[in-house]
Amino acid sequence: MTSKIEIFDNEVPFVDMQSIYDYVCNSNYTLGWKDRAGTPPNIHSAFTKNEVILSELFKHLKNVSKKSKLKFDIDNFDECVVNLSKCGDYNFNHTHKGKIVLLYYVNLEWKDGFAGETIFYDNSLINATSVISFVPGRIVIFDGETPHTIRPQSTYGPDYRFTLSYFVNKN
Repeated sequence: MTSKIEIFDNEVPFVDMQSIYDYVCNSNYTLGWKDRAGTPPNIHSAFTKNEVILSELFKHLKNVSKKSKLKFDIDNFDECVVNLSKCGDYNFNHTHKGKIVLLYYVNLEWKDGFAGETIFYDNSLINATSVISFVPGRIVIFDGETPHTIRPQSTYGPDYRFTLSYFVNKN
């Protein structure tokens, strides 16, 4: 399965990036988000659609959704999860059946060598088909049925790697 992966850079002005980052840092986190059944829980925060709006991100997701070649309705909200990863975390390949994912890279600074990429795989789960670098403010839109995972940050990276995944039900 070849999936369309779209990358949008420079869509979120720094003033909004900072508001989103502050909002995410001050959220309540819990254990329980799992890449797939039987795997250890990750640290995450669940957002309502209203919280995404309050964070200043929704208006930017809406703008890029209009530019996307994937056909979906941004208001067909399913859920939103902020993932918090740490150096040494491990993640498994997983999918999100019936979803379109709008993935936002939250951290304000990210340097070469910090790692933290999003890796997409073919259906064999052996071969990576795309590796998307972690770039602050980047929005990645993709079909959730594409197998993917994240590479945690290196020991030289920040203590926490934040991504916000906004899930939309496919039309």
